[in-house]
Amino acid sequence: MKQSLAGLVLWLACAALAGLSGCRAKEAPNTGFTTAQLMDHDPTLPFHKAWLKPGFDYRDYRKLYVADVNTDYMLKQTDWQKGERKAQIERDVNELAVYARRSIEKAFREDPKHLYQVLDAPTTDPDALVFEMAITQIVPSKVALNVLEYAPFWVGTGISAVRAVGGDQSSAAFEARLRVASTHEIVATYADREAQQFAPVSVRGLTWYSHARAILDLWSKKFVEVANHKPGERVKPIDTFTLKPW
Repeated sequence: MKQSLAGLVLWLACAALAGLSGCRAKEAPNTGFTTAQLMDHDPTLPFHKAWLKPGFDYRDYRKLYVADVNTDYMLKQTDWQKGERKAQIERDVNELAVYARRSIEKAFREDPKHLYQVLDAPTTDPDALVFEMAITQIVPSKVALNVLEYAPFWVGTGISAVRAVGGDQSSAAFEARLRVASTHEIVATYADREAQQFAPVSVRGLTWYSHARAILDLWSKKFVEVANHKPGERVKPIDTFTLKPW
């Protein structure tokens, strides 16, 4: 009887994950950190919207400085923060901003093609770019869902997958600008919103923002791919589910 029940739950989980495959989070409203009127969907890029100045080429530059990540727009959102301690949330958000910046720097430093030298301080060198990012939204998944994911493999899989279909998935959104260091001219902008990746076993539910770290790491890798891609090449969007349990 136990085997039959476990098999049924596992089947439901697989069916739910199959139904989710290929689905992306809906586009987030523009905050003004980037100019919405300039951006549009580009099927060759992995983000909801992007804009590149005509004639701009990533390979014309050799250095990159990653600025402090902006979280002001994110802190203005209060719907999910009701009942939470403001000081704790602000501390967590600051930690997330530091993590995001380090994740981007790490991704470019570990780029096998070594497109850019990552700088530790601002510069006005003519061959340098400045990457500016704003985390505009973090929506955590329900605590109960994260706790349930620690149940035995097949039960955790079934519950998390089926519940996720019901709208409990977490998400994160960003807007970003790329400037020429010497002139401060904006030459590229991006915006995206991604949902938490679905996993058979998850150990990301340790804090309300754990899922966001995983999404930020994936975005960082995509930034590197975009900078390295050739005109006309397609950079795949972030996958909607993963088999990695960390």
